[in-house]
Amino acid sequence: MNMTNNTDTLLPIVIEGHTFKPNAEGLWSLTEINKVLPDLTKPPAQWRGRDRDYFERCANLHTVNGDNGGTYATERATIAYAMACSLDFYVMVVDAFVAMRNHAVRELRHKDALLDANMPKASTLDMKARGAGLTWTEACRVAGIQQPRLALEALVSVKVFVYPVDNFGTREGPPRPPKSGFDSGAFVRASSDFGNREGWRVKTAGLDWLRSKAEKINQKVAETKAAKAKAKSQDKTNRWGRVAK
Repeated sequence: MNMTNNTDTLLPIVIEGHTFKPNAEGLWSLTEINKVLPDLTKPPAQWRGRDRDYFERCANLHTVNGDNGGTYATERATIAYAMACSLDFYVMVVDAFVAMRNHAVRELRHKDALLDANMPKASTLDMKARGAGLTWTEACRVAGIQQPRLALEALVSVKVFVYPVDNFGTREGPPRPPKSGFDSGAFVRASSDFGNREGWRVKTAGLDWLRSKAEKINQKVAETKAAKAKAKSQDKTNRWGRVAK
């Protein structure tokens, strides 16, 4: 039986509508079970014989003296105690442990399903970042940036990204990282063909940078959207101070 000091990871059993939790060592209190279900059990002290001796020798059963003491048992010893009480109680206890195990399996499968749904995608994109690099949209998805197009505008507004310009100062193309970002290897230039309309891709260092800035970028996007919505609302107000319909 798996012993742990983290009681949050230990599941309880339910018998006749009563919940019994294991202690920090993963042991169930037979004294507590007898106290709550006296009609179905007998005091642990009255459990004698070869079975009890065996579990005590194997350290599956031990008694703690004192006001807060009692008899504590592993899952195996608890089931053996139930058998010593009655066949009916034995069946209840076995069913309780089976239900606990089934619940744990269902929870594990649910978590595994969530991981299976998300991890392969993330792992594939991380590997792609190490290779040819990610498109801006892919990088935002991995980094947790919610609106890639608006995020680009936000980075330009704070002078982190720039618009490429020709010799006459006219914009030619979408926003991109500064030259230092390409020189450091955080970003790499790429063909704009095959859906890569930015003309550059995000490498691993660039992805790490985006992850570290995701919260600030999302906040800036939200502030920009709010400012635009406010300006649009004001534009609808005519000179008499009424909202135009």
